[in-house]
Amino acid sequence: MFEYDRGILVRDLGLWLDASVKREFCFVSHAHGDHTNRHERILATAATLALARERFDIRREALGLGAPRREPEEFALDFGQPHRMNGATVTLYPAGHILGSAQILIEQDGRRLLYSGDFCPERTAAAEDIEIPKADTLIMECTYGLPEHCFPPREETTAKLIQFVEKTLGRGMTPVCLAYALGKGQEVMRILLDAGLAVAAEYQTWRLARVYKRFGITFRRHRLLNSAVRAGEVVVTPNVPCVGAYLEGRRYRTAAVTGWATGGFFYGAGRADTRIGLSDHADFEGLFSYIRGVSPETVYITHGPEEFGYYAKKAGFRVGSVYEKSAH
Repeated sequence: MFEYDRGILVRDLGLWLDASVKREFCFVSHAHGDHTNRHERILATAATLALARERFDIRREALGLGAPRREPEEFALDFGQPHRMNGATVTLYPAGHILGSAQILIEQDGRRLLYSGDFCPERTAAAEDIEIPKADTLIMECTYGLPEHCFPPREETTAKLIQFVEKTLGRGMTPVCLAYALGKGQEVMRILLDAGLAVAAEYQTWRLARVYKRFGITFRRHRLLNSAVRAGEVVVTPNVPCVGAYLEGRRYRTAAVTGWATGGFFYGAGRADTRIGLSDHADFEGLFSYIRGVSPETVYITHGPEEFGYYAKKAGFRVGSVYEKSAH
């Protein structure tokens, strides 16, 4: 049903899956930058399309650019809404990763192909709960596909985040939570605000949170960080330079909030004072639980370490290579 040629193509539909280069027609699983592009036509959830537009608008604004000459043609599908396309049926299912993130199930000639995109099997504070359909063939991400990535219980991680904030505030300092502007930033905001804390969000994080609110994920009282940090506030930002001017004269401590805080490799920590392993992906064991839920005949892996294929085979699953320039 699919082939790989600098990307994953569902042949009969002419549909690419999360292509990294511009394509004529592409399914976009979610609005993170490594999964989006300015394709000619885009199939996605309405939330993903709205977040992607907002991110491109923010980027154009930062570069001083005007409106693009041509916007992509957009096809929005609701979760669980089957759609007929060139003799096949396409259905999107929540992936639990960020708002609007979707898996795509393609049914054709009695066969079922599922592409996961990025997914999270646990309930998070700012995304739809995952639903896992059955499929004959599974193409899945495996970002944390090494045994050292074992996430602690989410309640424990959330408690650690709040404890860091309260302890820092108790010392008369400003807590700065370093979280990616889309997805993790909004989840951290929800956790802190629901705990009764005051949040000042960096510009991108704040703007994207407004899109979340349009799709029913609400936030308690917070503000855009566009003036000096106030006593008792928690800053949520992708990095310190984004908000450095507003921290001037204040003592602060930083926490890098990322799944990379687990295991032997830590990505994006910079000089953070502490690490909090809150992830919107599946950990190593979660990847296997997901495969068992889908119950496929064959698994193909992408967006992660190729070594995961070895572990999947060792666990008894049939694993193919998605990176071969051939038909599957």
